[in-house]
Amino acid sequence: MKKRFSVLSLILFLSVSATFGQGLENFNNYAGTSGTYSDGTFIGQDGSTWTYTQCRSDRAIVAPSPCLGKNRTPAANVYSGTIHNGCGVISFDYKQGYSTSVNLNLLINGLVVSTVTSPGGTGDTMNVHNSGPITVNVPGDIVIRFEQAENATSGQVTVDNVTWTAYNSAPLPEPTNYPTAFTATPSAFTINLTWVDASGGQVPTAYLILGSEEDNIDLPVDGVPEPNDPDLSDGTGALNVLPGVQSCQFAGLQSNKQFFFKIFPYTNTGTNINYKTNDVPPSAIATTPNVSIINYENFNDGTFGTWSQKNIVGDTTWSIDMTHGVGGTPCAKATGYYAGSSHQNEDWLISPAMNFNKYTDEELTFQTAKNYVGPDLQSLISNDYDGSGDPNNFTWIPLTGVLSSGGWVWTPSGAIDVSGASGTGVYIAFKFTSSDTESATWEVDEILTTGILIVGIPETPGNKGFKVLPNPSRDQFNVIFSDNSEKEVRVLSVVGKELYVVKTNQSNLQVNIPNLPAGIYFVRVNEAGSEKAEVKKLIVR
Repeated sequence: MKKRFSVLSLILFLSVSATFGQGLENFNNYAGTSGTYSDGTFIGQDGSTWTYTQCRSDRAIVAPSPCLGKNRTPAANVYSGTIHNGCGVISFDYKQGYSTSVNLNLLINGLVVSTVTSPGGTGDTMNVHNSGPITVNVPGDIVIRFEQAENATSGQVTVDNVTWTAYNSAPLPEPTNYPTAFTATPSAFTINLTWVDASGGQVPTAYLILGSEEDNIDLPVDGVPEPNDPDLSDGTGALNVLPGVQSCQFAGLQSNKQFFFKIFPYTNTGTNINYKTNDVPPSAIATTPNVSIINYENFNDGTFGTWSQKNIVGDTTWSIDMTHGVGGTPCAKATGYYAGSSHQNEDWLISPAMNFNKYTDEELTFQTAKNYVGPDLQSLISNDYDGSGDPNNFTWIPLTGVLSSGGWVWTPSGAIDVSGASGTGVYIAFKFTSSDTESATWEVDEILTTGILIVGIPETPGNKGFKVLPNPSRDQFNVIFSDNSEKEVRVLSVVGKELYVVKTNQSNLQVNIPNLPAGIYFVRVNEAGSEKAEVKKLIVR
């Protein structure tokens, strides 16, 4: 199933018929061909048979979605079967497929009701636009059709998330009920909001979510639509979300800061918009974690920045794609398809060494885009890589993150817990592979590693060194020394509280720590008669 609407598709203000509600076509059943224009049919969400002509599937907004070709014979188009109950207001998402600007007609029953365009140029190829609400007000049976305004010159265009309302001249009353289970969940620099859609005699057209840095959110006013404002950096923000999505996100937030949210269901649009504001609207509070950026790479300067690449097999390496990253910015790209066919390749994209001993609760996020068929991209982590050799000669632990399903759709990985790694030389890598028969193209962008900076005792090196094994540990661990000279061993909390102390001349000291809560600790070792100490981080699970 398709995951969710794009942010732009949420900017809908609809006037929904109380009898028939809204219609939706997100092309879940479309099965076009990647890289080749084709014709066909599929059953739409409305139950009618939709027809597409000279469309391809590899420029999706949220896969699958059709991309209408330029200068095709016959001219590219997509149209519905017969849809009952007319159309009040319609809206849809669209995206410029290549460098030529969009010039797309929307027709209802053969009449052009709107023409949408785009700026053109390679910088706009990854931007998703929304048509905005288009008033139709046609009763009876209708056919929705998208076609190129000028077949020879109109650029390739992807269409998705078509939403319309039934014909109804009377405004709807306010929603009967509020949504339930409204929850705010913070993560690094973001807060995700979820809820369960409202039910009752009058269901909402959409929801308005208001956010603020202060507990001062005013009630919205009937007849005054609130535009989308996903930027909370100025203290307030707003998002309009359709029923069925049941989630939204505010990103780019300041760390260690509290935010307040309220959700209001509403019906209608424009001057008829009708918010439910009586009783007590659902509210939620969340505080972003006090995280620091350990490493961040978005390739926007056209280089790999602090990251490096290793070619193990094949003739290609990771490269920089200057125009197809998130938001049309540069990104890292790997492919095994060249000279007209797939080839066996193994290419690594590797971070710089990161000192995880300074942080707790480390997390990794990134975004990927994919097209064509081939092995999945692997994300891995190591704390024994030497930073320059063949990475296959070292230990790498696989990481689990959400990957793009194809169609060049940029997909967030979700927050990946990497706090199990420790040491001053932690590396994260992306391993690309392909074969002589299959090669997907993978793109990576917005790679972010974060952690909570430890305030207290920094890890320090010593002259002779010692090891703490196992690490992470539970109940007990061993401190292994290079000699049996007398030493003093302490276990400390992150704020310096002494939890264990012993003097020993053993070369292998077993430390029992039953009932010690899970978390980050430090092992401090002093040689007898010396103030000089060596400190290492200990993770207790």
